[in-house]
Amino acid sequence: MSLAVAGPGPRWLGSAEQLVLAAAMALVLLPTAVPAVRDGGLSTPWVAVLAGALLAVHAPIATARRWPVPSFAVGALACAALAAVPDLAGATAVVDSPDYSAILLPSSLCFLPLLYAVSTHARAPWPTVALGVGLAGCCVALARLWGFTGAPIDAWAWWLLLGATAFGGTVAAWALGRYRATRAAQLAERLVADERRRIAREMHDVVAHSLAVVVSHAEAGRLVVPNAPERASEILDTIAETGREALIEMRGLLGVLRDEHSTTEEPQPGLAELPALVDRVRAAGIEVELTAAEDLRVSPAVGLTVYRVVQEALTNVTRHAGGQPTARVAVTAADGGLEVLVTNTGTASPAASGAGRGIAGMRERVRAVGGTIEAGPVDGGWRVRARVPL
Repeated sequence: MSLAVAGPGPRWLGSAEQLVLAAAMALVLLPTAVPAVRDGGLSTPWVAVLAGALLAVHAPIATARRWPVPSFAVGALACAALAAVPDLAGATAVVDSPDYSAILLPSSLCFLPLLYAVSTHARAPWPTVALGVGLAGCCVALARLWGFTGAPIDAWAWWLLLGATAFGGTVAAWALGRYRATRAAQLAERLVADERRRIAREMHDVVAHSLAVVVSHAEAGRLVVPNAPERASEILDTIAETGREALIEMRGLLGVLRDEHSTTEEPQPGLAELPALVDRVRAAGIEVELTAAEDLRVSPAVGLTVYRVVQEALTNVTRHAGGQPTARVAVTAADGGLEVLVTNTGTASPAASGAGRGIAGMRERVRAVGGTIEAGPVDGGWRVRARVPL
């Protein structure tokens, strides 16, 4: 998805690709049409009409992506003018025949990219309207050419070839445009769904961890404060600090939902924030040992993934291990990547065994950066092991 992105170009014209296409078609088709205008034997007013029609059928190709409907309308009117111009003299370089209609000039092919553009970039009902206009134009062109005797093949073969070319080309250009528009819409929907899942993972990690720490401190405070009132300030400070950090992370996360030019998004956590994360869990009454290799250089995406995996694993320890669990966190370099190992004592509940959103979120997050993860019971406790590339 991928989605085609318009290249640089003058805003009032369109993308660079459209400008190149317009120039290429003009260089290929106009050298044949110019002699027809000059030597076609038409009166001066009709020469002006024919010249204007040729310009009007070529120029909108440059603007067809930015303004598909107006560009198509101009091109369709220009093709109608080509059909309305009196027959040109046969003694030109186009065909070796008696007089012929200007609709046979190669510049009429410019109608196809205009139809493709409107069927790709315009909203309903304009693609359907454009197809109707194109098919009606094919009928007009065939009616205008009725009686033409300059074809180098039999009459029936000529009409079969001309009809198949006109109608087949029109339908093909429209169908290709609709196919591209449908693919682009499907890709956009997939990107939106991926972003929603990413935000859901982030929200789960931030909220679940913060609430688990806050609840643990609140429950501990209820038991401890009556016997040791002096610890109330320490417990409340930890709850407040956890809440503040959660709000900071949520502001950074929700920044993607604001204006894309916003510069106020908070930085996302990484490996450097692991000690602070472990300290918060320790303050909740769980013994945690942290071992992390020094001077690890990883991308922000990998750093955030490692942080969230450790955060979710420790959150599950806080919520599900029961009793007085202990945990060990190790982040080491291995085989060109990082290995994250979180083990704990205590019995895991069904939610920790994968039925909850946390384990599924960890799997999605690790796979997104090209890593692997395993989670399950071991030696009366629980282990989470993830490997991510540097």
